[in-house]
Amino acid sequence: MSYELPTNKHEARRTIRAGRRSRRASVRDEQWRVYGEDLGLGLAQWLNDRPVPQLAAIYEALPTEPPTHGIRAALVSLGIRLIVPELLADNDLAWRDLASGADLGVDAISDVNLILVPALAVDRGSGLRLGQGGGSYDRALARKRPGTPVIAALFDDEVVDTVPSEPHDCAVDAVLTPSGGVAAVGSKV
Repeated sequence: MSYELPTNKHEARRTIRAGRRSRRASVRDEQWRVYGEDLGLGLAQWLNDRPVPQLAAIYEALPTEPPTHGIRAALVSLGIRLIVPELLADNDLAWRDLASGADLGVDAISDVNLILVPALAVDRGSGLRLGQGGGSYDRALARKRPGTPVIAALFDDEVVDTVPSEPHDCAVDAVLTPSGGVAAVGSKV
């Protein structure tokens, strides 16, 4: 499915958030669990053809975001160490080790081999990501090592033809959806 988002970023975010609230209200916990498992299976299948990363950065899903329990389980089953973000007062992101809870600081993202980010929508042609609006991931992604793949986890209908953007917005390399697994966006991955 493809639809047009409003060209104003604030309105586009509002449109997607309303859709997510509606989806969450209409889907039973069992279907939400299946969404998460499908995301994990899609990521695991994509990783089958690649060297296994040693360290990955993932996000911890908010209640209306695509669930990350399947992603986390898939990565842990491959022996991949995980770090997760902690939002700082200035909207930057510090990182902590998921297993130990150790604070790793803002630069830890430069050590990872794979990054999974949340997004409200991704432009299938350019890979531009529409985030929540704080610029946290745009700042964090500026610290990543060149060549580290960045994948946005989304619902199927959130991969769209265009997203409103600004010059500081970072593109992702691929999207991960429940029914499509990992798919390159733009000319990436």
